[in-house]
Amino acid sequence: MPSFEGVLKELEQWGSYENTARPRDISRLEGISQLLQELGNPHHDLRVIHIAGTNGKGLTALMLGTLILAEGDSCGIYSSPHLTDIRERIIINGKLILKKDFTQFASKALDIANSFHGEPYLSYFDLLTSIALLAFQKTGMHWVILETGLGGKADSTNITEKELCILTPIGMDHQEVLGDSIFQIASEKLGITRSGIPTVMSKQKESLKNWMRLKLRKSSVPFLEADTEIMMTKHGSGNLKEGSSDTWNLKWCDGTQLEITGHPGFSLPWLESLRTAMTAYENLYPKAVTLRKDRLEILESVRLPARLELRKNVTWRGHHFNTLILDGGHNADALDALAFQLEEWRMRECTLILGMSRDKLDLELVPALKKVLHFSGFLITCPFDSPRSADAKELLGFLNSEMDPQELPIQETTDNIEEALMRATKFSDKPLVIMGSFYLAGEVLLLLEG
Repeated sequence: MPSFEGVLKELEQWGSYENTARPRDISRLEGISQLLQELGNPHHDLRVIHIAGTNGKGLTALMLGTLILAEGDSCGIYSSPHLTDIRERIIINGKLILKKDFTQFASKALDIANSFHGEPYLSYFDLLTSIALLAFQKTGMHWVILETGLGGKADSTNITEKELCILTPIGMDHQEVLGDSIFQIASEKLGITRSGIPTVMSKQKESLKNWMRLKLRKSSVPFLEADTEIMMTKHGSGNLKEGSSDTWNLKWCDGTQLEITGHPGFSLPWLESLRTAMTAYENLYPKAVTLRKDRLEILESVRLPARLELRKNVTWRGHHFNTLILDGGHNADALDALAFQLEEWRMRECTLILGMSRDKLDLELVPALKKVLHFSGFLITCPFDSPRSADAKELLGFLNSEMDPQELPIQETTDNIEEALMRATKFSDKPLVIMGSFYLAGEVLLLLEG
């Protein structure tokens, strides 16, 4: 059997899904369909919960998986992207898949894929999806949560039958593949739903909500709306400097009320994921309504790295940062959420390290970037190790060409994240915000945690 490193090297030769994704409809998932057939159709043995959306998929999946494990059932989670280790994409009962298991299942899938000689077409994401489905079958997972990689209808994960679907908040992203309007993109995401199969819908934009309701009803899809199942109201200032805490009141549609109080690091997207996960969980386990308080306490500690991640007292190479916020969000809604949280957390004069993919340098992101830059006193642009990365000067040039000079802070460019962090140490008493890409976030985590 090849080594784990050897399998990774071979997988890299297939490229990333961002480079190989092609617009296609559900009737043309020939590649993954044939690969799974050769693998013995492992997906036929799985009870699938399928998640699509623009933001919040990964955290919602992790929260729901945590709740399922609390019921005593086994659960596998397939998500993307990974930050530092490809095994982050395949979670078995709350832990990364073992290296030996990943190597075994990946080697088997690659042997079959190589025998196709390019026909039918297989993407990197097709391969990883097949590896995950095989892993879940072989490890005997009772439930499997699949997160779409891109879109929904034509996504590799849509090859399976499913028992529950979840639609997290939908916004503008990957327009080159999914379409130029929010309704085209939503239509792709809705492609994971099935007639008669229940769907849980997160809070959506008002302009989209009624349209989605009509589409689901027309397709005979029963659905629950998380924001009407569980309503949320906030108490408290959330001011980090004052050390205060937010208290959120959660009120279920049946009248149950509970409070969740904790560190103001609780973000609004985190709470939306909690609300969606709890709604989905109670759909799967109706008797769990009596366990709400215990289950909320379990979820309070559930976090995903680089999703509005707030860290205090961070040390790096002998340097100390009082506050570090790491966020990989790269679309308008994610940037808006970051700006909202910076305001909620009373962050001012932040040092901001920004790295973005070249294809994200789009006028559509300018209003959201302006909101974030409003909280910055010092901006450092840097590239990350990917052919997709914008050059630091290119990124700064884009910002200066699209914004008024008065809207921009003091600026510097750097050649890499290590240099950017070293520059940021000059202002270590100020909040440090690192943002713009999951690639960049992964490099930061490797530096901070090895």
